[in-house]
Amino acid sequence: MIGLHDEAAIYAKETAALARDGGGTPRLRARLDGVALATSFKGVTLEGLEVIFIVIATGAGGLLAPAALGATLAGSLVILAGLGLRRPLARVPENTLKFAVGVLLSAFGVFWIGEGLRYPWPGEDLALLALAGGFSVIALLAVAAVRRSRRPA
Repeated sequence: MIGLHDEAAIYAKETAALARDGGGTPRLRARLDGVALATSFKGVTLEGLEVIFIVIATGAGGLLAPAALGATLAGSLVILAGLGLRRPLARVPENTLKFAVGVLLSAFGVFWIGEGLRYPWPGEDLALLALAGGFSVIALLAVAAVRRSRRPA
């Protein structure tokens, strides 16, 4: 079982490590931080490639222009949401975010597999809510079972 993360301690540790690797405290370093630049570049490139593959896959059916427009609008909304929600989201514990993302990925994954197999979902797209609810209940029960079975140190 993986322990809970102390986000503040992890952030302080990583900031100190980056300051050491970068040659001093953040204020004393040069304006261009190579480690931060490389890390940001890799993250943005990976996410950008995902978007490109999704747009191309959608566009393969003759919908390239709407897919590209949708990707542009979605990217803009994500940037605006990130700017507006940065502080409130920073207060959400990392483990809670991971739990929610896991539930959503599982629900969407099962739904899309069913769609690919032409399964007739009851309620069509609303079945996603039932899947997310079901995965949430199962995951919460699993967490409770693991906590009960964990032996005191």
